[in-house]
Amino acid sequence: MTKPTGLKWSRSSKRATLSAIAVTAAALLTLTACGGGSNDTAATDTAATDTAVTLVEALPAGQWISYSGDFKEAANWDTAQTLTLELGAGTITPSNLELVAGQPYVIEISNTDSVEHGLSALDFMRASAVRKAESPGAEIKVTLFKEIYVLPGKMMELFVVPVIPGVTAMNGLTDGVADASMTGTISVTGTAPTTPAPVIDPFSTVGEVAGAADLIAAAKATWSTDATAVTFEMNDNGDAHFYSPKTVTLKVGKPAILTFANKGNIQHVFVAEDFFKTAAFWKVVNAEGSVFGGMARGADLEVGGASNMYLIPTKVGTYKLTDDSAGMESMQATIIVK
Repeated sequence: MTKPTGLKWSRSSKRATLSAIAVTAAALLTLTACGGGSNDTAATDTAATDTAVTLVEALPAGQWISYSGDFKEAANWDTAQTLTLELGAGTITPSNLELVAGQPYVIEISNTDSVEHGLSALDFMRASAVRKAESPGAEIKVTLFKEIYVLPGKMMELFVVPVIPGVTAMNGLTDGVADASMTGTISVTGTAPTTPAPVIDPFSTVGEVAGAADLIAAAKATWSTDATAVTFEMNDNGDAHFYSPKTVTLKVGKPAILTFANKGNIQHVFVAEDFFKTAAFWKVVNAEGSVFGGMARGADLEVGGASNMYLIPTKVGTYKLTDDSAGMESMQATIIVK
């Protein structure tokens, strides 16, 4: 994938204050009650025995690792450790997830309940390099992961490299509301990497459109009935690869549901960065759950995979939809916003 344009991706503009990070690491994991332990042992603990973990802020409020690409590219994902995190009826198991800064992880977030549950861990997400969320057939990528929802009996994988040490809260969500009984912590130990060095910026660089929250809030109640629904199919015909339809027209201020569906016989990528950075983004939904974040990004789709993107166009213009993979030059479509 190419780096998003129009955002502050300069890796030399801002560097983490490593002395402050060292202080954070030294203060890490001050436990005021028994619990913690590794992911394997913590899975057998109950919420009652794994509480009262003192939080240690990884980054000051309103800051995030603004370009995390180097960490994702440098990581050896073949050696990533797989951990499990279960969202159940009133519990998160384990209630303390222990990670090491600079190491790649695949966190399997599963829902063992009969209703949909979400996971909110913003302080952890903004201090980490989150590569993607993934379910069979589809990736989800956003500039800043905020909440991940998993349908009953389903599982989403989170590919992440923790960067800044700290002990941060995670909270379970039911019907979009924090569940007081579903709480826990994510403890990141070790030392923040210096090569590559973290680039820390204010939330103003996340890429969210001004006023996006108000636009989304006003449209939620009637989205399912009022939104423009469009499906872009990705197809192959021998050596020719193409989107169908070739042109789609949307309206400024009108909610849209854009479905990207791979009907071809090889993996495809959808990329429309210029369009995404002008749209108020709500969420991406697939067959296993949904992700809420800062700004939508293009992603990979396996054969048969599909992603449904909920957003509101805010700027008149003509935008290109492409597949930027090698040999996919014929994968071109146009999004017109009037």
